[in-house]
Amino acid sequence: MEKTSQLKLNVQYISMQVPYWMGYSVLGTFTSVFLLSRDFTNGQIGLVLSLANLFAALFQPFLAAFADRMTRFHLSQLAAGMSFLLVLFSGILLVVPKVFLIVALMYILLYACLVLLQPMTIAIGTFFISRGYGLNFGVARGLGSLAFAGAAAVTGVLIERFSSTIILYLLIGIFLFFTGIALTIDTRRQGGQYSAVESAESLQVAELEEPIGLWAFSKKYKRFMFLLVGVSLLFVFHTIINSYMFQIMRPLGGTEANVGASLSIAALCELPTMFCFSWLLKRFKIHSLLKLAAFFFSVKAVLILFATNIFLINLAQSLQMVGFAMHTMASVYYTNRIIPQKDLVKGQTLMATANTFGGIVGSFVGGQMLSFLSVSALLSIGTVISIAGTVIIWLSVEKQK
Repeated sequence: MEKTSQLKLNVQYISMQVPYWMGYSVLGTFTSVFLLSRDFTNGQIGLVLSLANLFAALFQPFLAAFADRMTRFHLSQLAAGMSFLLVLFSGILLVVPKVFLIVALMYILLYACLVLLQPMTIAIGTFFISRGYGLNFGVARGLGSLAFAGAAAVTGVLIERFSSTIILYLLIGIFLFFTGIALTIDTRRQGGQYSAVESAESLQVAELEEPIGLWAFSKKYKRFMFLLVGVSLLFVFHTIINSYMFQIMRPLGGTEANVGASLSIAALCELPTMFCFSWLLKRFKIHSLLKLAAFFFSVKAVLILFATNIFLINLAQSLQMVGFAMHTMASVYYTNRIIPQKDLVKGQTLMATANTFGGIVGSFVGGQMLSFLSVSALLSIGTVISIAGTVIIWLSVEKQK
């Protein structure tokens, strides 16, 4: 592949990752702020978020099956269509009255589309990687985190200056841009610019054996399935922190701008790990990195539990570098090492599902607990859940073969 074509491909893919994570920042970070302005209670916010994640989790396998079978459309066009739905639902929320059921339904659909778009964006990247094209996924994902940080900081300030409705205008602009970029990327399996396989080695290996079913997989890889339980527990509290940061910071005198700045710090701290992970792999075993990540998830939880001011919250957020970011990269490589090629897609999908399931529980339980308990009680229970997840991961991680 020529360097000019390779550069163009990377720029196109970065131009998808950046707006996606900007949109994720705007919508995901300020969900509580937006729905509170629409007179939702904490419990109702938790219900909306959990239903949105649940809908996405249930619908994702059917969407993936459709994507595999479709011939008239290709993957980037499907991503563009999902992105346009985000624009559509954002526009509807601008004009509908503040009626609970209407706003809740539109927001569930909006948030579910955001969650569903993420694996499509990743799949577009793997479309090129699996064919041997020089796509640098780590750099694109790292720049996405940088965009997340910038969007969080700017959105917090804009909400304070205007109102939470600015979120919808930002989403419309961001995902219109995403839609346009997606339509320029050629992911045709046949007759397209990138249809040819430049390096077929991995694809040939994958075709040698038939994958086993999900039930047989869970029986064969029991330690891996146990590991997924730990991952889900870690993401319960991780989701609580991200979804209810405004409620966590408010007793400490925090504002919407403080929330945006804090989440920006966390996102910026992801960058060194994502950009330098290949260097880390040369010096440390992958199972050690996964255990390290799990440990710092819980260290972060303890620091937030005992934080008495905004500075300490932000200090805890800086541990994103060795917690969430490390897990994001290490879990992919660990799964690649532990699960054979014939079952690798299933293994990676289950790892992503563990994250999503933790998010569903965290969104729902967090909102319900805030309705009946104090922020301190929420953080205490969440910290115990996180520590339990860390222990399970340490017990279930297999040493690199």
